[in-house]
Amino acid sequence: MSMQKNIHVCQVLHGIVGGGSEQVVLNYCSRMHDIHFDLLFQYEPNPQILERFNEAGINCIQIPDKVHHPLKHLWTMFRIFRKGNYNVIHSHLDWFMNSYVCFLAILAGVKKRIAHHHQAYHPTNPLLILLCALMRIPCKLFATHWLACGETAAINGWGKRAFEKSKVTILPNAIDPERFKYNEAARNEIRKKYGIAEDDFVIGHVGRFYPEKNHEFIIKIFSEYLQNHSNCKLLLVGDGPLQNEIQNIVNQKGLGDKVIFAGLQKDVVGFYCAMDVLLLPSTREAFPMTLVEAQYNGLPCVVSDAVPRETVITDWVFPLPIENVKPWREKLESLSVVIDRKNPQIKNEWFDIRKCYGMLEQIYLK
Repeated sequence: MSMQKNIHVCQVLHGIVGGGSEQVVLNYCSRMHDIHFDLLFQYEPNPQILERFNEAGINCIQIPDKVHHPLKHLWTMFRIFRKGNYNVIHSHLDWFMNSYVCFLAILAGVKKRIAHHHQAYHPTNPLLILLCALMRIPCKLFATHWLACGETAAINGWGKRAFEKSKVTILPNAIDPERFKYNEAARNEIRKKYGIAEDDFVIGHVGRFYPEKNHEFIIKIFSEYLQNHSNCKLLLVGDGPLQNEIQNIVNQKGLGDKVIFAGLQKDVVGFYCAMDVLLLPSTREAFPMTLVEAQYNGLPCVVSDAVPRETVITDWVFPLPIENVKPWREKLESLSVVIDRKNPQIKNEWFDIRKCYGMLEQIYLK
């Protein structure tokens, strides 16, 4: 039996509901066939996403959530850590939760403890800046490895000094490029399924219905664009707590026959293929996997200037401020150039999972 087969790794996530950090875990772990993975999560999982983890051979374990059962949450996690004989605990939570996950791992005798930061929140209030700095201290003490999905998240999670001194390992939110290649048959299939005409211009968005994703702004952009372009549709892929509110806004504006709510999808590739442009007007982003996936699919992308520049890997990404709708409408109107979707001219292969999963594997095995 090889050494790798003796390695047991426990991943810790908030939930399995279709978020970016979950997709990162799935993308990396599914490449490491000789390592055993367990995954702890708290909240009711989405069956489609859970099925993908099960198909990858990842053992998913639901534990009591920290809000309603805090003591049971901590005790259950500790017991699993102690009985699991894990070589590595890899936590993908926020500062505070990463801290106590790593502390419980210490108590359980786990030697390698990874805290992985995926957020890009930059406070401006001096009190919040101080609070964030204080919250980093226990996380740095209890974790043996400091990870972040990009430069923005590294500075946010670990501090500028730690990043500049190369104490933080940047592990990109990598994908399998082959999976996201443009496919004409997939485009036609999705368009037929949702009643989208061949000559309709489809504006799309993939993401959960959370405030930072700025869906209301997307509706405003689409509403203005629609005034002079009747043959267009808005395709929204995802679910979340604000979905009903956004649907009400769409109905109030009389856009019900033009906006498609596709819900959370197990596989989004066909939806990218069906789109003609992706909108991503997020108010903040640490590392939008949607943007990377869309670029590999050959989609032009109009994004907010809050999106990290490190995720731009083609010449067809256009960052704009989100102060008003007009520049967004004008950019959509200018996108009349035909793009070779099958040959997107990727400038940076940093996000190719085939080239970078070995970086994490070495951390696990070293």
